[in-house]
Amino acid sequence: MTMQPTFENAASQAHRPGTTSETWIPRGEYVDYILQADIGERVRHEAGQYLFTQGVIDRRFYILLSGKVHVFNLSDDGHESTFNIMGPGSIIGEAAALTALPRYSAARVIEPSELLQLNVAHMEEYIAQNPRFAMSLFYLLSLKQRLAVDRLHRAVYETPDRRILSFLEQMAETHADEVDACASHISVHLTHEQIGNMANLSRVTVTRTLQKLKRAGRIDLAGRTIKLRRSGAAAPH
Repeated sequence: MTMQPTFENAASQAHRPGTTSETWIPRGEYVDYILQADIGERVRHEAGQYLFTQGVIDRRFYILLSGKVHVFNLSDDGHESTFNIMGPGSIIGEAAALTALPRYSAARVIEPSELLQLNVAHMEEYIAQNPRFAMSLFYLLSLKQRLAVDRLHRAVYETPDRRILSFLEQMAETHADEVDACASHISVHLTHEQIGNMANLSRVTVTRTLQKLKRAGRIDLAGRTIKLRRSGAAAPH
């Protein structure tokens, strides 16, 4: 039984170009280097195309150069859980490619994107051609692992209020280059369900917690836009 029709149905109701913020944009010297390295094959994908689907086995993985990619999992009953919405500098699909195991997730392009497509079969060649590529790759993998461990720690030890604020603060940090340093807000355009997936909370809990944070003056809400009030910013009268 193929899952492709299910993925297409989920995609038709999911993220639309220009409406969804990335949830992860790695920064750093190694990220800058790998974005400029002449390694692998540069490919372009349009919105709605898949890099890979859940359950398949292949040895390719990707570095996102520009655009956005939604990485998610579908349960047996078709429920979609967002893992991340990747921005430039992100590494995508490396675990399944390196281990040659079935993919646990799917990756769908949200807006026109350019990517570096890498093949595990050519890894020794990539490293021999450009040794610094290996260090850049290790750096990206370490960042991704740290993010996963951080999410697990929050899910175990933090209250819903703290989990959501931590998530929004992470967005403020990873999107620092995207906003005015003097601005009093950073805006997040994500659904409550997407935030719940990434904060390990139910959609209902996210909605209630966001309303609580709004009453406390920590955030502003405007439709699907959540505005994190930066430290020192005055609440509106």
